[in-house]
Amino acid sequence: QWYQRRVAVGGLQHLNYWERLKQLNLMSLQRRRERYIILMMWKILHQVVPNCCDIKFKATSRNGAVAIIPPLSKSSSLKNQTLYDMSFAVQGPKLWNKVPQSIKVAETFDTFKHSLSDFLALIPDTPPVAGYSCSWSNSLIDYSPSRWSDI
Repeated sequence: QWYQRRVAVGGLQHLNYWERLKQLNLMSLQRRRERYIILMMWKILHQVVPNCCDIKFKATSRNGAVAIIPPLSKSSSLKNQTLYDMSFAVQGPKLWNKVPQSIKVAETFDTFKHSLSDFLALIPDTPPVAGYSCSWSNSLIDYSPSRWSDI
């Protein structure tokens, strides 16, 4: 309801969904969900929360702490592959590995959170919406290194 009033009062009704998000300085639901997952990965790495999924990290000189994506059995059914792909144990490491090392090395959670938000604000946030076309997936996982030049 607050959002609807703000759109009506703020004169944003002529803008499409993506433009409204940008004007109101909001992230899409998908981007907020992925941001939350990345924040949880930082907490797991720094042992602030329990590592219930047994996520493993390895240190590299180029990318800092890299999360290991658990293997999937080749004989898994299609249903199990989908469950695997959508699980936190897989989504978390994939998203974590997209974050630049300069952000991952933050010593405090607040510093990490603010740096991550600043970084995510640079990446186009155009979620799929009925009636609008989207040229690519809005997920950070699908945002390829060749497109980092966009930011």
